Amino acid sequence: MSRTLQIISIQHELAMHIGLDLNLDKMLQLFLDRAKKRLSLRRAVVFKEAPRAGKENDLLCYPYDHRSDEVNDWLVEQVYQFNQLDMMTFCHKKGQSFFYLFKIPHFGAISFERRIQPIDDIVLHALLPLFERLAVSCQACLEHQKLVDEIKNRKAIEEQLRRQTYQDVLTGLPNRKMLSINLQSLLINVQQRGQFGAVFFIDLDRFKLINDTSGHSVGDELLINITSQLKTCIRRDDTLARVGGDEFILLLSNIGSDEQSAVTRATKVADKMLDITRESIELSHCSVYTSFSIGIALFPSPELSANLTIGEQAKHLIKHADVAMYKIKHTSRNGYMFYRQELQVMSAFRSSVEQRLHIALREQLFSLYFQPLVDVDGKVVAAEALIRWHDETLGWVGPQDFIPVAEESGLIVDIGLWVLRHTCELIAQNRDWFDRGKLRYISVNISPRQFSQAHFVEQILAVIDEYNISHSYLLLEITEGVAMENITTAISIMNALAAHNLHFMLDDFGSGYSSLSYLHKLPLKSVKIDRSFVAKIDQSADNQVIVEAIIYISRHFSLECVVEGVETLEERAYFSDKGVAAIQGFHFFKPQPESAFVALINAIH
Repeated sequence: MSRTLQIISIQHELAMHIGLDLNLDKMLQLFLDRAKKRLSLRRAVVFKEAPRAGKENDLLCYPYDHRSDEVNDWLVEQVYQFNQLDMMTFCHKKGQSFFYLFKIPHFGAISFERRIQPIDDIVLHALLPLFERLAVSCQACLEHQKLVDEIKNRKAIEEQLRRQTYQDVLTGLPNRKMLSINLQSLLINVQQRGQFGAVFFIDLDRFKLINDTSGHSVGDELLINITSQLKTCIRRDDTLARVGGDEFILLLSNIGSDEQSAVTRATKVADKMLDITRESIELSHCSVYTSFSIGIALFPSPELSANLTIGEQAKHLIKHADVAMYKIKHTSRNGYMFYRQELQVMSAFRSSVEQRLHIALREQLFSLYFQPLVDVDGKVVAAEALIRWHDETLGWVGPQDFIPVAEESGLIVDIGLWVLRHTCELIAQNRDWFDRGKLRYISVNISPRQFSQAHFVEQILAVIDEYNISHSYLLLEITEGVAMENITTAISIMNALAAHNLHFMLDDFGSGYSSLSYLHKLPLKSVKIDRSFVAKIDQSADNQVIVEAIIYISRHFSLECVVEGVETLEERAYFSDKGVAAIQGFHFFKPQPESAFVALINAIH
């Protein structure tokens, strides 16, 4: 009777530890710990699937303490062979240990190891029903885990969809949709609390050029870097969102109870942002120079609050900040501007310019003007081709108004090719100018977007060869910004064209980049001193030092030095003994229509 009660006690105690936890690992560990204690086992291991001998990766057991030694490898082999047999239990003796193997139906097997003394046969027989129950509990754990995994996967998918709906994938910032929700909520709070807020429209200058010349991986890394640095400029409760490729919007709340204090607070934030790009930005494999153009719109705004819904006010505020950003981007860049109502008129004009530009390009409504360059004696030696546009609706539209729009819309590529083609046609019609020494070259301006085109070199050479003119009759002008954006790519492109006797002039030299340190690397023929250093140079000792340094450096690197923007007799006199190659400016010639320019050059003896 005592023996029977003992066996029943063992059965009951082990059975009570089956299914106490729906986590498979924990449930098995509870059962194994109790089995080792009640049956005086040295070790107890559950195998989820029968392992193959010698393949450790196939072994899945609880607890996982498999070590590759003689005993363990032997046990793995025995379990594998046992699983092939049509029997529920089996015993092996190895050394002083007895190894008992039991089937766990539809799950795997379990191994008990006992030292010295074997387990009584009556006890073994009494254990068999437990493994049927253990199998059911294991399957329940697996089904539960499957359900848990399905719920986790569904939640993960829902979270992913939520992020895709409201979050920018690259930077992790809120996207435009989330921004709109936050802005509308902010506008409601502003009306209740009487506090001012601000919308910043932030554009990363020259980002497309960086992306096109250095690759999208560099562009993505730059955006992530910029995002991280912008976050340091704002408070935790402010909202920074990415709403386009290189466009961010910042929402500032509670920045003052009156407009002046709001302007002061917004200005401090804008200044901190501009400080980010004072130096080059270091990326994994390169350094890049960029800057911000920032438009700022304050709210609440009387002109918006009157008859518009909250949603409409939010859209107009973003539009206002965008208008201010565009204005600063196409005047000075690397700065900020607060929205003023008169900027809206300018924005409407910009839209009209873009619409009419498409028509002008399609119907060839542009004109070429030419501004001669002279030597120090006033003799014409070269010329620069300049595009002009008169629209029947808009009238005369200055280059400062339509070139930025053309650059932004992408039309500048086709416009640049039009200028190049017509300049080559003029040269082809007047080869004797160059053969007889009347002109050395005519220069054409190459825009940043045109320079970054994948097939730029092939396009340029194809147009020139179409007119069968000497490549030396043409000079390509690029700005410092284009050359310095990606110095390696710029050098490669310039060398490819220089190999065909086609050369470059660096325009606006000294206007704000670190080109002095790279000047010896660029395959240039000429540099053109920026006009900002030329104006009233006879009265500015600082400008004189800069200009004379540029002239000296140009001479050192065997580069022709051209001066632009000479408008007075005093400015001309200053450069008369400086040894520059050419001078350009209204003091000598204004840009002339093609017919007047042809007549001028033909009149030269």
